[in-house]
Amino acid sequence: MPDEVDIIVYPMALAKMVEHTSANVRKEVAGFLIGKIPNTGTVEITDIAIARQEGTSVHVTLNDEDQALIAERLEQEGLGEVIVGWYHSHPHMGAHFFSSTDVGTQKRYQYFLAQAVGFVLDPHRYVTSQQLKDMDIHAWRVMNGSARDVPFTISNETDKSIENLLEHLQRQNIIKRAVSQILYSLNPKLEQSITQMLNLNIGGSLAEGRGILLKKMLLFGLLIQALAISGVFLIVWALIIFFV
Repeated sequence: MPDEVDIIVYPMALAKMVEHTSANVRKEVAGFLIGKIPNTGTVEITDIAIARQEGTSVHVTLNDEDQALIAERLEQEGLGEVIVGWYHSHPHMGAHFFSSTDVGTQKRYQYFLAQAVGFVLDPHRYVTSQQLKDMDIHAWRVMNGSARDVPFTISNETDKSIENLLEHLQRQNIIKRAVSQILYSLNPKLEQSITQMLNLNIGGSLAEGRGILLKKMLLFGLLIQALAISGVFLIVWALIIFFV
């Protein structure tokens, strides 16, 4: 089991964690971390999944059946993603500690996936200020039976972040169903452009050539519209600007 793991969080995943935990500061909330294991010493957190849960001001439990369903869905989608851990909130208590219950939960995740990580967030100061610097967030792992506060980095690779955002927005049909309809209602001429952009194969060639750069800019403009609708745009934009 690797003790030292490089934890990389994509802006969209972090934005969704912030949005979810800050929506209710009266009780603990939780969700699953979705991501990839590119090698034995690295975990990439690309998205989150919210499941049925029971929570109080000091405790939260996720539904086991939903965890199995999410794992099955990820396998069917074929994106190479799995459940790589969990996150939960400590409203008004701080994210600087992992309770004995949290340690037990984290041990179970690491039993099934050695690189699994647990995030704790306390959003109450952020809710008041709406400043990301006030979001208290820590990553945790269990090492030698004890909780360890571990470092993590936020991906500042713009190309990969854009691909990640587009991939998951398309998965949720936000682009095709919401953005297309809303933008088309504002200007019918946008429909053809939207269709063309959605059919682009961005693959690994985003940075190659002027034409690709233009497409990238157009896609990023569309992405901004999609994120604004999804409710996480401002957070993601701030993260990208701050860390790039």
